[in-house]
Amino acid sequence: MKEYIVNKTNENQRFDKFLKRIMPSASNAFIYKMLRKKNIELNSKRAKGDEILKCGDNIKIYFSDDTFAKMSAAVTKTDSSVYIRAYNQLKGIEIIFEHEDFMIVYKPDGILSQKDTPDSLSVNEWCIGYLLSKNFISEESLKEFKPSVLNRLDRNTKGLVIFGKTLNGSKRLSEMIQKRDIKKYYIAKTSGNCTLNGTYSAYLHKDAKSNKVSVYEREEDIPAGLKTSPIFTKIEVIETNEDRSLLEIELITGKSHQIRAHLSKLGFPLAGDSKYNGKTDSNNRYQNLTAYKIVFPSIGEDDDWYSLNEKIIKIQVDI
Repeated sequence: MKEYIVNKTNENQRFDKFLKRIMPSASNAFIYKMLRKKNIELNSKRAKGDEILKCGDNIKIYFSDDTFAKMSAAVTKTDSSVYIRAYNQLKGIEIIFEHEDFMIVYKPDGILSQKDTPDSLSVNEWCIGYLLSKNFISEESLKEFKPSVLNRLDRNTKGLVIFGKTLNGSKRLSEMIQKRDIKKYYIAKTSGNCTLNGTYSAYLHKDAKSNKVSVYEREEDIPAGLKTSPIFTKIEVIETNEDRSLLEIELITGKSHQIRAHLSKLGFPLAGDSKYNGKTDSNNRYQNLTAYKIVFPSIGEDDDWYSLNEKIIKIQVDI
């Protein structure tokens, strides 16, 4: 018999979805048959599978060890050492704000948001390592739900990254991000005397092979057959002179390399961004871009997240 206690990290999901996570080799028909026969119980009662799990719920699975091993065969053994290694080795990452369901961390330039090879380390592994060190999650619970970053920054863009600690937090924040209810702001240092103010639209195409994007200001400029996505970038000049400008950018659509390529197309490439025509020097080795502010939407008083109502999370940017 296997027993599970639902915790904060994996509550608010359907019971059958939870069972599928821990027994990926089991068919849906098999799972529902076991529920009907009470070989799987929820809080010592027969369950249908569509129940929404709550923290503290008790799940019992009355299988032989061999049967359970067969049904869970696709679950690879979790090796927590990589997360602890990331937490100990990656320097400069800081927790800026922590909530019971998520946290917002500062990512320095030069560090990945998520790993790009099996052996690389990233902010994602660092955050999981942090949660393991605080006993918020365990190696066993990672088989049921693996926390993850919810927005990515380029390796050489620094600033705020949102990390979902629980399934509930991850689902809700992902929906907020998708609906653009959460607003994200950047500070950009560009070449030239920028006079741009307002929201600028264009069309973006990404070449996966070169990991570079192209921007077309007008639809009629797009080559025939080329797949593009519409982008919207809001720009406000903070200060400017003949040599350089400081801009606040609101990222309305969040496409890959959007700010970098769009500013370059508009004639004001980021300082240090050689990929998109920016000038580099000893003070600007990477694109001079910082994700510095996150603004939450209006949240009602009867909501568990009311403390986040129109909350602003931001960091100081060294100019």
